[in-house]
Parts: sequence; structure tokens; C-alpha cells
Amino acid sequence: MKLPHVRPLLELAIPMILSTSAISIMQIIDAIILSRHSSEAVAAIGPSGLAVILFQGLLFGTAGYAGTFVAHSHGRGDPSGVRASAWLGIYTAVASGLIALAVAWPLAQLFFMAGHEPKVAQDECIYFGICMAGSLFPVLSSALTGWLSGIGRPVIVTGVTFISLVVNALCAWGLVLGEWGLPRMGIAGAALATVGAQAVTVILCVVLFGMSGGLTDPLARRINWGEYRRFLLVALPMGLRISGELAAWTLFLVVVGRLGTVELAASSIAFRINGTAFFPALGLGQAAGVLVGHARGGGRDSDIPGIGWQSLMVCELWMVTMALLFAVASAPLVSLFAGTGAESAGIVRTGSLLMKFVAFYCIFDAANVVIGSVLAAAGDTPWIARTFFACSGLFVVALWLIDRTIPGLVAEWSLATFFVFATAVIWSIRFHAGVWRKLKPFVTR
Repeated sequence: MKLPHVRPLLELAIPMILSTSAISIMQIIDAIILSRHSSEAVAAIGPSGLAVILFQGLLFGTAGYAGTFVAHSHGRGDPSGVRASAWLGIYTAVASGLIALAVAWPLAQLFFMAGHEPKVAQDECIYFGICMAGSLFPVLSSALTGWLSGIGRPVIVTGVTFISLVVNALCAWGLVLGEWGLPRMGIAGAALATVGAQAVTVILCVVLFGMSGGLTDPLARRINWGEYRRFLLVALPMGLRISGELAAWTLFLVVVGRLGTVELAASSIAFRINGTAFFPALGLGQAAGVLVGHARGGGRDSDIPGIGWQSLMVCELWMVTMALLFAVASAPLVSLFAGTGAESAGIVRTGSLLMKFVAFYCIFDAANVVIGSVLAAAGDTPWIARTFFACSGLFVVALWLIDRTIPGLVAEWSLATFFVFATAVIWSIRFHAGVWRKLKPFVTR
């Protein structure tokens, strides 16, 4: 059986997997350090962290889509188009950062209306406010790492990401727990450590972009409003799809939090552990998207079905392996994050149950990640956004009905698992139908 796309996929994906796994490790380190601070902080970082990415998802999903334009230009052999595509993302990131700074404080106050325990709500408000105010950094880094990935330089992305990981770990340890003479700031320290690490990523990426000539190319820097409008028409739906998905999961955690702090902490921990499977899968999906972008830009649409299905096969092997680990070692994994407080035993017991749900749905999540990335790279983002909003709307309505009629952890997590399964089937059917073939490749300048 010939699998011609697996080798180039892995060559591109391995650095991306290391990079996205570093993001997961960063979140895990924050959660472990916060578990030494308080169980309320562990509970709070789940919904507040998702809410940060919810609002930032619209921003960095839109700005980061410039990487798809870059990949199309790179596949076509157009270096001028590569730089111009990168600037589309940079301008979007700067505007997005200013908007996020303006709305950070008002949006943070909404956590006091979620019905969580007062200390949890206060920690949620603090973490969200600080991270949201610093949104310029992750959004700009999304645009610039999209440029690096689009030109086939994921190894550099990995190096930059691991540098930021070290910065985050050191700053979090010092600022959360008050080590090395630094103030003990709790969850505020975790937020500041995250923003600081993201700022380091931006600085390094800007230096690399400047070394490539991207900062000194006047034609690339010039805004062509017609091109920018066309970029937003396909990029904004991608950002909306990301934020829509995160909105659904944030509301899910908010509803779970109404059951109690133990249930919320256990759910937050389950999502954290799931990140060890999800982020490497995301790296595979990103690599598949870059290969699709290169194929579309180079006029090789016939390669795209093979890229999509072979990438899904590789991702499924990874997800099945992690599902087995989650199923058989759920208690030890959850105990790493449960802390030593009075509620830790209940958190471990509840989290062990939830990890069985995670083990089941992550098998289907492979199609969500890989096929979704392939469709997006082919330019099918408006359909993706419309369809996902419809699915998310049904999910939220069903979640509300459960919360009002038969509230319970098993019922709510069962619904979440079905949601993952249903969207995976929908993406796969869309890709198999081949509607993306009718879309034109992206051309900049």
C-alpha cells in the first residue's frame, strides 16, 4: 500500500507537533503550579482560560489564516506574495490587539454573573482580564508563526515556542508561589507569566521576519484594501469558527461549574489532560493544511484527497494510543493536578470518570482537527463557519435543556461526546464530496 504523503507530512508535522505540544505543556505547568496555590484557582483557570481563547480565537484565527495565503504563494513560487500575505496577518493582529485591550475589563466582569463560588469567580475575572489585555502578543505571534509554517519552516516555530515555554514556566513558578523574592500573586501571576512568554515569542518572530526582508519591503507593507477585504472574507469565518467552538466549550464549563467546585475542577483537569492528545493532533492538522496550501498554490489539486485521508490515518493512530492511556491510567493522571486539599480525593474520583469520556471522544476528534484543517486550507472557511455555528447552537440548546431538567455530570459530558462525534462525521462527508475543488487558490499581488 503506497502512502506517498505520509513522509512529507511527518517531516513537516514533527516540528509542529513539538511546538503545539509545548503549548499543552505550558498549560499543564500552570495548572500544576496553581494546584499548589488553591483548588479555587485550579477550578477558575478552566473556564477563564477557555474564555480567553474564545475571544482571542476570533482574533488569532483570523490573523493566523494569513499563513494559508502564505502557503499558497509559497507553493506557487511567489516570494513577494509570501511577504504581502504575512502583512495581511500583521495588520489584522495590531487592530485586534487594540480592540481586545479596550474590552478586557468589561468582559471580565461577566464571570461574577456565572453563578460560581465568589472566590472562583474573582480568580476567573483576574485571569481573563490580564490575558485579554495582552491579546496583541498571541494574535501577532499567530500571524508570524503562520508565515513561518507557510514557507515550510516549522523547526524555527518549535524553537521559538520552547523558548517561550521556559520563560512561562520560570515566571509562573516565581509569580504564582512567590519564589525567588517575587510577590505571591496566585492566578494573577499565572496570567502575567503567560502574557510575558507570548511577548517573547512576538519579539523573536519579528526579528526573524525582519531578517527575511519582510519589514523593509515597501510593496508588501502597503495595504491594498481590495485584497485586504478579500482576505477578511475568507479569514474571518475561520476566526468565527474557532471562537464559536470555544464559546460552546466555555459555556459547557460554565454550566458544569453550576454543579459545584469539585465538578468544575475535575472537568478543567480533564480538558488539560486532553490537551496532551489534542495539541499533537493539531500539529498534524496544521502540517496537513500547509501541504494542502502548497498543493493548491502549485496547481496539484489531485494530491489533496490523498493528503487529507493519509493525514487522518496518522492522526487516528495517535489518538487511539492516547485514548487507551486515558482509559487505563485516568486516576494517576488526574491526581497530578488535584492538589492536596480537602477536596482532592473527590476531584480525582470525578476526574477519573470524565477521562473515560475524553478517551472515547478524542478518537473522533482526529477528524475534527485534520479534516477541518484541510478544508480550511482549501478555502472552504465560510461553509465551515456556518455549519459549525449551526451545530454549536444545537449543542448549547441541548445543554441548556439538560441543565434545566436533569442536571448532572454524566448527562452533560455524554452530550459533549456526541457533539464531537457529530461534527467529525459532518467534516468528513464535506471533504469526501469535494466541493472545495470549485474554490480558487489564493493569489496576493
